[in-house]
Amino acid sequence: MRSHRWTLAALFLLGPAAALADVTLRVPVVTQVQGAVFYRTSVTIGNGSGSHSVNIALRLIYRSSADGTIQNVTLNEDPLQQSRVLFFEDIIQHFKDEGVIRVQDANGSLFGTLQVTFVALNHDLNESIVEARTYSPGGGGTNAIAYVGRDVLTAGSETIRAAVRNGSFGADGTTRTNIGFVNEGTVPTTVAVSYRDGASGQVLREFTTAELRPGEVTQQNNIFTQSGVPAGTRTMIVRAQAQAVNGRISGYAVQLDSVTNDGAFFLFAEEEDDCVYSPGGN
Repeated sequence: MRSHRWTLAALFLLGPAAALADVTLRVPVVTQVQGAVFYRTSVTIGNGSGSHSVNIALRLIYRSSADGTIQNVTLNEDPLQQSRVLFFEDIIQHFKDEGVIRVQDANGSLFGTLQVTFVALNHDLNESIVEARTYSPGGGGTNAIAYVGRDVLTAGSETIRAAVRNGSFGADGTTRTNIGFVNEGTVPTTVAVSYRDGASGQVLREFTTAELRPGEVTQQNNIFTQSGVPAGTRTMIVRAQAQAVNGRISGYAVQLDSVTNDGAFFLFAEEEDDCVYSPGGN
């Protein structure tokens, strides 16, 4: 494992001015897992500044498949110079190669979120770039979904919604749909979820997830085959709400081709804040 020139703890000691300037983006899903095929996630990080370098801190948050505990592991990368790019072909493997993944988790499936913090006194959110691509082998190449890291201070809301589809596309094949939820807030929360038939509006299923710690992600696979969803259902409205006071969540859906496993990724719609601050008013 290579040595690093600075520590995250040292960064936190830089003082209030530095802390306020840090920019953190969260990637909702990074993985290294054997599913229908072998999935892994590449990550591209860019320093869009034309004037200064930044230090990069990586934080992987996942729930261990070995014992169910939440693991929170960090790596500090060498400074990223102005207008430069840092690329990881397999971000989970990078954490393994650096020796920070527990022995009991090293050979198991890993599925979690990644926080990327840009540390510089004069860095700006608009200069911070994080892109992820979860991909699998397919026909001599790869199939993939791609998405960006989002500002941890603004991503998510108390309630989120999505319209999802399943089934055939004429003679061109069929798809299946997975959905996921990320705790974007600072307090643990469960998530109350409802499925409504997109043709009738009828409630098909209601359930509550296990508690999600801050930064944790959970995923529901192949949701049109779950209990309570009648065979032949083709569309649904999915609604999810954080149950904790001041809870904040985001959600995503992935529509996967049943043969090629090629996917399409999209975020749930998020509610805008319904409280607007007015100086001197209520």
